[in-house]
Amino acid sequence: MRANWMAALGAALMLCGCAQPHKIEDRQDYVAEATRSFPGETRERVISAAQTVLKNSDAPDFDFRYTIDGFVGLRRYFVYAILASQSGQEKWQFATREQPGAIEASVSISEAGTVSGGYSTQPFERAMNSIPLYRLFWSRVEYVLGRRSDWITCDEAAKPLEDTKTNVSEALGGLCGSTSKGRDAEAPAQLPPISRPVIERKKR
Repeated sequence: MRANWMAALGAALMLCGCAQPHKIEDRQDYVAEATRSFPGETRERVISAAQTVLKNSDAPDFDFRYTIDGFVGLRRYFVYAILASQSGQEKWQFATREQPGAIEASVSISEAGTVSGGYSTQPFERAMNSIPLYRLFWSRVEYVLGRRSDWITCDEAAKPLEDTKTNVSEALGGLCGSTSKGRDAEAPAQLPPISRPVIERKKR
């Protein structure tokens, strides 16, 4: 019985037998995908840009808990299928570190919750380690910072995945999943450029 409703929920949530997205497999993968360096930026601008990206994806359901060097963003969601349901919470842990002439930022994404069906409830916890999800997040942070001119929409991010028959919901869930209320939201405003002090030259 338990196997039946678990299978039913899996079928209802995934809907297709698509290929799984390329995932972070080891520490080398994690460092490559979860960290970025932003030369010439300030810590507060990078933190603000990251928070703006998450708010844009699902503002009503995000709760932010701030730290000295970043924040933890928590997003609750609920999915209902005919025979089962799933409730959970995503956790986005964002941190920054000052480097000479740059801000180094990192993010870690995970989720935990329960799957319920019939008379059983099964807890789960997992890392959200889809490489396409991390890359979409960073591209949007770069946009908000004004370091790129194009905001990548969920449809644009999904297109190359669909072309390779990759499971889009699994690859981009967290920013573009079925529970993300802002998946079709317009691009947020970019931060104004950093104002540089004007150095006046002395007249000879």
